[in-house]
Amino acid sequence: MTRYTPQWLQAGSYPASLDRRLLGALWPAAAVSGMTVSPAGGMLLNVAAGQAAVPTANNTGSVLCSSDAVEQVVLGAAPGAGTNRIDVVTVMPRGNDLDGGANTDFIFNVIAGAAVASPVAPAVPAGQVAIANVFVGGGVAAIVAANITDVRPLGLAVGGSAALPPPLGAGAPTQGYTDPSGEVWVAKGGVVGGAWRKARDVLSARVFRNAAFTVAATETPFSWDSVSYDPFAMWAGSTVTVPLAGLYRVTAVLTGTATASGQWMYIVLLQNGSGRRTQGQQWASAAGGMFPAFADQIRCAAGDTVSLGVRAVASLTGLPGEVGNNISVAYTGTG
Repeated sequence: MTRYTPQWLQAGSYPASLDRRLLGALWPAAAVSGMTVSPAGGMLLNVAAGQAAVPTANNTGSVLCSSDAVEQVVLGAAPGAGTNRIDVVTVMPRGNDLDGGANTDFIFNVIAGAAVASPVAPAVPAGQVAIANVFVGGGVAAIVAANITDVRPLGLAVGGSAALPPPLGAGAPTQGYTDPSGEVWVAKGGVVGGAWRKARDVLSARVFRNAAFTVAATETPFSWDSVSYDPFAMWAGSTVTVPLAGLYRVTAVLTGTATASGQWMYIVLLQNGSGRRTQGQQWASAAGGMFPAFADQIRCAAGDTVSLGVRAVASLTGLPGEVGNNISVAYTGTG
């Protein structure tokens, strides 16, 4: 058994590998903050300032690599026409006790893929962490943004707090991000400045019907016309479209006026227009208001729609207004 000298104890002395143990305890898996890769003209790429925690190949912990300015890397010349390749940009620490070499630093390395008609990204050796895949088309003279795929393992943060992607620019569509703890975040250009927020806190919509309506004797989709809240613009007409996969809690109520005892009215939760999920129904014991309602939790894929189908025993007059006519859809988690 070995009891090592505690890190940073006054007058203590220990090898660098002990600090790597500490870094490995904080970031046992690769994690990056910053270091985004972008085109710089021709076959040049810019790597933004940032930090990367890179687990070592010899299992002695992690190395923390930091840069405070943009650096450039150069890709090799494009392959000939008819073939393509994928190059991988990595963060690569170097040290004698890591690789046996004479360097004590880190570099932004480029691992060139094989030139074939349908290329795949090459394997990344242990001791490096990939930050971008770059598609190099046959005969191209320059790399553009569309050729670069961000593969950074985001999550470099102390104490388990989330290291999030940068805010989205104006006009950017809704996007999700899952941090290393499994928490799902959501952002959209123009919503709180494109900043990332926990999806279970903010990804929800509530819409209602303010205009007069009737409930038909045949089942029809119900159309909403007003918004209580919908920051991620999920609602359109009769449907709410969810942008992220996961579990969603759906509640709804609709109000109609019975003209006689024994009349009935129902509402049904529809997923993607036809999948019937749950139903609320009410029978009238006398003339007056009926308030069918339901609450359910459903699993959705990204892009699924949620809507309401309605029907009554005969054409009945509805009672407009938010209190009696609304639907709410809220993300609750991955499930």
